[in-house]
Amino acid sequence: MSSDGSTFVQQNDPAELLEVFDAEGHPTGRAKSRAAVHLDGDWHQAFHCWIVRRGGEEIVLQRRSLEKDTFPGKWDAAAAGHWRFRESAEQAAREVHEELGLQVEFRALRYVGRERLARAFANGLTDREHHQVFVLDDDRALSEYAPERSEVIGLAAFTAAGLLQLARGSISSLTASEAVSVDGDGRLRSDSVTVSRDDLVPYSSARLRRMLKSVSHG
Repeated sequence: MSSDGSTFVQQNDPAELLEVFDAEGHPTGRAKSRAAVHLDGDWHQAFHCWIVRRGGEEIVLQRRSLEKDTFPGKWDAAAAGHWRFRESAEQAAREVHEELGLQVEFRALRYVGRERLARAFANGLTDREHHQVFVLDDDRALSEYAPERSEVIGLAAFTAAGLLQLARGSISSLTASEAVSVDGDGRLRSDSVTVSRDDLVPYSSARLRRMLKSVSHG
């Protein structure tokens, strides 16, 4: 387990090719399988897309599938995934469609920067990622999404101010302004969602606050 109690298990395609990067975010030109990258602790890239609504007043989070290899059932950025070998930013943005069913032009995404995240797990695997972070301004209702159930089992919109308070520890829980869950047949159902800090993917409080501020204010 990692320091936050999570166990990392190779579940997605272990043969998927990823590009190895150095610690500063420079590509090495070397390709390795996802399994080898995590076993050897190589730095690699991930695409993260945060969706904001109402001019940044609300942030949409996804609830990760219970079958995910890391942080199952936790709430996280709206869409995220590994950046494949020789994949462009435009191609990496496929995650928005693959996970959420949204057809989005790449030019609609706003780049906000890179974040580094490293975690070592008790089973010997190490995940070292450069998160390339984008923001999508999209006011559509959550009922218009078509999430892939193997990836996402819920969506919820929270006020950015409330999420910041939760990250700071100023409040112990926060209720979504809108939420849907994905049933066993992949259909969306209106839901009521209240989260605590422990329900979110366990980024450090400082990192979470920094990310929330950057994506909500641009």
